[in-house]
Amino acid sequence: MYHHFQFDSCDKQRHFGREIPRRAAQYPVIKNAIFAVSSRHLSLLAGSEDSESPHYVSECLRILITALEDPLSHFDENLLAAVILLRTHEELSDNDERCHLFGTTRLLNSIASFAADGGLRESASWVSLRQHIYICLTSQHPLTINLTNYRHSNVFQNSDDESWANRIIFIFAIILTQVIRPEGEQQLSIDTWHELDADVKAWNLCKPWHFAPLFMESPGIPVSSSPRRSVWPEVFVCDPAQVVGLQHYYLAKIVLAIYDPRLSRLSFDALRLRRASEATVRENLRLAIGLAVSNDHVTTAMLQASHILSACGMYLTDPREQEAALDFLTRLKTQMGWQTAHILRDLQEQWRM
Repeated sequence: MYHHFQFDSCDKQRHFGREIPRRAAQYPVIKNAIFAVSSRHLSLLAGSEDSESPHYVSECLRILITALEDPLSHFDENLLAAVILLRTHEELSDNDERCHLFGTTRLLNSIASFAADGGLRESASWVSLRQHIYICLTSQHPLTINLTNYRHSNVFQNSDDESWANRIIFIFAIILTQVIRPEGEQQLSIDTWHELDADVKAWNLCKPWHFAPLFMESPGIPVSSSPRRSVWPEVFVCDPAQVVGLQHYYLAKIVLAIYDPRLSRLSFDALRLRRASEATVRENLRLAIGLAVSNDHVTTAMLQASHILSACGMYLTDPREQEAALDFLTRLKTQMGWQTAHILRDLQEQWRM
């Protein structure tokens, strides 16, 4: 079961849905990578032992190890696409060792102009950036991708929804490089924080009018006539790229609120600032999850919501929201095969503190 939706949500040309299956017939490395992801996914949905995917992973690695000995291999977009698929296979594992994350980092950082090339190479590079963001966000490990290359991408000139989504994803990646730094490096300054905050606000002000949600409604207390009403805000939009873009916008506001340098200062104003920061985090956390729940056909947003809960779910203090978050993560595992047991366990421990 090969779901291209989680890869193509911010790609107008839908390379992973259209081009990758065609290439599978010609390139064994892509064919085996697809089979590996599909086998793992099907076994998770069926609740059965995954006996098939290790074979396909081994075949992939055999080809990749040989190919990567070639100094020109980093120009091969087929290898990059295969490594991204293998990274997805890792994400579906109980024990994510992130081996293939390092493979994509090596490939991406060795390409000087991939982001301006268009085609599958550029599409794959943006998918890989989202994968690296997920690791950085949930593990607090610094981003290992050289973001300079991305500045040459056409997304900064184009005006389609996918380009606008990738712009805020890039801004969020820049934020992560500033707030999650290697140990010993200087922490985020107030001036830099204000610059990042201004970038996020500028994206929101300049985005096209149709990028705004079609409909937004705050949650209400369920009543007898509507007992199933969600505790999350209802946020409906037209296009998957808009869902992913807005979700990263809310996530950027969350991270900036958490890492506001003013919170570490000792002052009479510190308590007020801290309470305001936590309120901002909770408000945008609810919106990010509500966006995913309201548009649950967008696979990328559903998975991203689980990453957000993994990183920031401890800020939820309302018992109804906590229960709804657990239900959401459980449904994600049952319906999509996504591994959420560790997130469920961590959140329950954090809420008991």
